[in-house]
Amino acid sequence: MTNRRFSTAFVLMAMAVALSACAGDPTPRAAAQYNDDASINTNVEAAVVGVPGIHANNIQVSTYEAVVTLRGTADSNLAARNAVQAARQVPGVKKVDFDIKVGQP
Repeated sequence: MTNRRFSTAFVLMAMAVALSACAGDPTPRAAAQYNDDASINTNVEAAVVGVPGIHANNIQVSTYEAVVTLRGTADSNLAARNAVQAARQVPGVKKVDFDIKVGQP
């Protein structure tokens, strides 16, 4: 009987630990933070697509807590550098991470 109680207690503890790991972000973001990121993202997309050698279909822009990530392809190294610079100049951007490859997608 003691083994069964021990087993039940162990299973319940394991479930509690597993569920707490799935609890998500302990500090949820406010609606204003989502709106700020959405606004920054829209402005960065407009700035980056305006760069010669960058095509809207070949670049992905994402923003989280004012950190912008650019992924995709550019026609040249110069276009890739200019896209990163254009993103950095958008008001509200804290940092720009990028993974832009040169050449056709």
